[in-house]
Amino acid sequence: MKYTFLKYFLLTSILILTSNITNAQDGSAKASVKEEDKAKLQFNGLGRTIISQTGIDGDILDADSSTIENITDGEFLLDLQVNATPNKNSEVSTIIRLRNEFGGFFGAGMAVEVRELWARGIIADVLKYRIGDMDVVMSPYTLFNPDEEGFVNEPAVFAPQREVIHYEQFYTDENTRRLQGASLDFGLDFAQGLKDMNAKGFIARIRGTDFFTVPNRLVTGGELDFSTTTLSDSLGLKADFGVNFVHTFDDLQSGNATSGIRNTVTTFDFDVTILDKKDMAVHFVGETGMSNLVTAERIINANGDEENMTLTEEDDTFLDIGAQLKLKKQNLTLSVSFIDIGPDFFSVGAQSRRVDYNAEKTFYNRIGEDRNVRRPGLFDLTRDRGLYSFASSDRLMAYDPRYSNTMPYGNATANRQGLKFGIEYGEMDDKINAKIDGAFLKELRGQGTFELKSFNLLRASANFNIHKITSLKNKLKATVGLQIESTSRGGVEIEKVDLSSNLIELGLEAELFSKFEVLLGAKIFTSEGTDYVPVIGQFNDVQDFPAPYIADDQEILLGAGVKYEFKKDIYMTLQYNSYSSQLGADNPNDYNLNQIFVLYTMKF
Repeated sequence: MKYTFLKYFLLTSILILTSNITNAQDGSAKASVKEEDKAKLQFNGLGRTIISQTGIDGDILDADSSTIENITDGEFLLDLQVNATPNKNSEVSTIIRLRNEFGGFFGAGMAVEVRELWARGIIADVLKYRIGDMDVVMSPYTLFNPDEEGFVNEPAVFAPQREVIHYEQFYTDENTRRLQGASLDFGLDFAQGLKDMNAKGFIARIRGTDFFTVPNRLVTGGELDFSTTTLSDSLGLKADFGVNFVHTFDDLQSGNATSGIRNTVTTFDFDVTILDKKDMAVHFVGETGMSNLVTAERIINANGDEENMTLTEEDDTFLDIGAQLKLKKQNLTLSVSFIDIGPDFFSVGAQSRRVDYNAEKTFYNRIGEDRNVRRPGLFDLTRDRGLYSFASSDRLMAYDPRYSNTMPYGNATANRQGLKFGIEYGEMDDKINAKIDGAFLKELRGQGTFELKSFNLLRASANFNIHKITSLKNKLKATVGLQIESTSRGGVEIEKVDLSSNLIELGLEAELFSKFEVLLGAKIFTSEGTDYVPVIGQFNDVQDFPAPYIADDQEILLGAGVKYEFKKDIYMTLQYNSYSSQLGADNPNDYNLNQIFVLYTMKF
């Protein structure tokens, strides 16, 4: 076993050298295409090789003889994207994936699949359309993919494996959701008053039927966005505003399903520029709207006709309104907002989480003599693709209050009222870039009691480009991240809640010579106290409160490695990560994980 990792590492090195020789022939990683064919057919994509060896030890294994202490796995992967442009107004694209797991030589374990397929174009130079796979994002309360928990300003040493997760789950920096369907987009310009209007609409299927009890689930929606001309030249007064609509529904005519949901969210958002001068700008921003959630049942009436009957229905509203001040000379942005999200507000497209804590983990899902399911930690949140999903959920998914308790479902988290604030200085490439944001919130309605929980959240990050501060020739960058969160509730002893958690992140990127970096990083997490986490059933109603959630934990994740960038978007990294979990004093369930891996990524 100990030679397995070395064998695959040498094999990967040979493949890298071969690819570099091939690319060097024309000085580019892109496929060679004749000049006259460039407008017709293009090839690009991504290649990836990852080999890892993961080990486990600790107190929990003292009486456990069934857990394998070291696991070696990995994959060869090639995503080949083919873009065809039959004419100047249309384009067709597909990604063919070739994947082979380690140990699957001579064709065994090889998989070939279509990862992506879409067509798009323009009709009459006015109407844009797209059919097939698409990334869609609207407002944070209608259709949005909130960021996962477990990081604030993650050190670069942990970034490669998270990038793999984001690529595999179709996550983007714009918080889009991957859908499969069709969309239309067109715009209009106006002579006065209004500057322009942009209209978008889409329909997609987010769940297929099993032709028995599970119906097709579809989502449709759209937005109308308006911009005004400058209404006051002296002030720079102007406004952007829009209407958003999303409707998620089950098609009860598909299969033999007898019940389904209808979820409709309608909102109005705005960004009013009150003042826009050379040195300063002031914006009034916000969004407000309502949601409707219905469960319906398909029945057959006395005449033998099918009809739908409403079983339960809930409506609620939300308000998110605030102001933003931009000090242009100081490169400083200040913001504050008030939120009031109703207890029954529900949005399938905005509240579905990335992390599924009930999913099976890739590494050591069950450990110990009793084969208990291991609770996910920082190690898993940083690298385990098995925990992540881009699917939409029709009920509030489970969460871990240690990592995110204030807004576990993003900005659209229901049953919250209070203030949010933010301060940001500089840009990522400046000498110093820093950001602070947080929230002081409370519940609007108690869960299992009339007492209300209070939530305090503070997140801070800073990036120091030391090479720019000191005029060093090679890159030297330090990063810091901090999250402090607390939850409290009064009342009698059985009602009381007092949970606090802290996450510290430290990172260093040092370029020893051109394109060769040493990466170091640490994530330190502590959590202590008690909370009650409800069990959410169908229709998002609280079903039960299990035993108190008791935390007395400390997690430490350390990483060290090197990274060499052959050219833009082509790099190799070799790393070692060490993770320790201490679950309270004298707890026999403590365990440690370690992983050494090599990752080669090539975008072409």
